[in-house]
Amino acid sequence: IVHHNSGKTPVMATICRDAVQNWQGRVLILAHVKELLEQSAEKLQQVCPEIKFGIYSAGLKKRETKAPVIVAGIQSIYKRACELGPVDLILVDEAHMIAVEGEGMYRQFLADARVVCPHLRIVGFTATPFRLKSGMICTPDHFLNHVCYEVGVRELVVQGYLSPLITKAGREKVDTSGVQVRGGEFVAGLLESLMDEPQLVEAACRETMQQTRDRKSVLIFAAGVRHGQHVVQRLKTEHGVECGFVTGETPSGERDRLLERFKSGDLRFLCNVNVLNTGFDA
Repeated sequence: IVHHNSGKTPVMATICRDAVQNWQGRVLILAHVKELLEQSAEKLQQVCPEIKFGIYSAGLKKRETKAPVIVAGIQSIYKRACELGPVDLILVDEAHMIAVEGEGMYRQFLADARVVCPHLRIVGFTATPFRLKSGMICTPDHFLNHVCYEVGVRELVVQGYLSPLITKAGREKVDTSGVQVRGGEFVAGLLESLMDEPQLVEAACRETMQQTRDRKSVLIFAAGVRHGQHVVQRLKTEHGVECGFVTGETPSGERDRLLERFKSGDLRFLCNVNVLNTGFDA
């Protein structure tokens, strides 16, 4: 298992390139969410244009099996190890997302893949090497059983790879002691009603404007859709700025357009609700 916070895609792309070019091997990348499959394949292709990546996913109606590197959904492939032929290396992206109840699919697939290719090696990648319900992923009896490399945020900051984080707490304090916690997270609805208080929204927007006078890009995380709408409205009416808004319901065309404008600097403020937290790259 490789544990780091430094951008998994370039690391995975380099491993794929070495495996294919230096060792004439074949690589399978397993991902859990069909939206991330295409994104992974595209990003890997950008980093590593000289390698051919194929996609195997029922949801995306693609079943490519010939490319030296295949990006696949575990649900689509776990009964189909033989279709792929020998694979030398399996990379599991976001390894902490392997659900305990979904491990059977991985175990079945890996057992079959080992029959086809006995020297198969499996590498997992994650920035959080434990699961809330069941503790560390990496255990002696798991198929990910040894941490081969890890680097933390602090080390990467000290070595100059990441910008140091400078945090400022909001001036208006919120009492979250009454908000229940479920699975390590605040219960969303309760948190939203707390944060969505008009006076608090007003104070937060005012403070945001003060703190970001000299900033090119401002990314805002809202506690829920209503809360986000109020933030966007407030910034427009009180402060005269346009703020984009992305939620899980935003149609993908509109979302892509907003993200493009944000990344190019055309849109300075972007507010989101639970969309830009995993693997967002700007």
